Amino acid sequence: MIRVTTPTGEAVIDDGPWALGRPRDEGRLGDTVRDRVARELRDRVLTGAYEAGARLELDALGLELGVSRTPIREACLALEHEGLVTVAPRSGVTVVGTTPQEALDNFRLMARLSGFAAELAADRRTDDELAAFGAASARMRDEAAAGRPIAEANWRFHRDVHRACRSRRVISLIAQAGRSIPRTFLEIFPEHVPCALDEHDELVDALRAGDGERARHVTERHYAVPAELVSRLLGPVG
Repeated sequence: MIRVTTPTGEAVIDDGPWALGRPRDEGRLGDTVRDRVARELRDRVLTGAYEAGARLELDALGLELGVSRTPIREACLALEHEGLVTVAPRSGVTVVGTTPQEALDNFRLMARLSGFAAELAADRRTDDELAAFGAASARMRDEAAAGRPIAEANWRFHRDVHRACRSRRVISLIAQAGRSIPRTFLEIFPEHVPCALDEHDELVDALRAGDGERARHVTERHYAVPAELVSRLLGPVG
């Protein structure tokens, strides 16, 4: 969780892209224009759409995203706290970016944390949650077959599995690590969708069987290919 002071002096809590409490899509008060802009800019930096050293023009971004300058600047301040950009009074906003090695490390960390959460969830999930996981996995397969994007649904699926671990400490660590994982991964690499969907089904089966070890292994494997693809997108490691 990060506390950001906006240009107006307001203290804003930014809990990152992996919400800890109620889902953002349920009308959470903190889901502001700034939050949405921050998510968009974060994904662009993490996927290399904005290269290190690039300057971000706030007015141009405002026109592109259809928002005023203030939420753009507030979003950039949030990303500065994450080490993705620098904000200076005269030089403006400059992209720090991430390296291929950092991308690999980020995914590996997320894999370990998510794997542990899945292992706990296999024992702690409720029947209602299990039914929801299965339904969500099936819906994603239907959406993908119809050619519709599933990036947001994929994020919600994993978020809900994380919550089923019933450990606020683990969920908090995932929320922090999740800042470094682009939510739009499946939109960037649509060829990975079939594999991802199969692994979702494997994970649901493991959770249904109460097999924590298998749930952990499936989840950790689930992050391996995305790690390689994103790091290649950013350039050679080393």
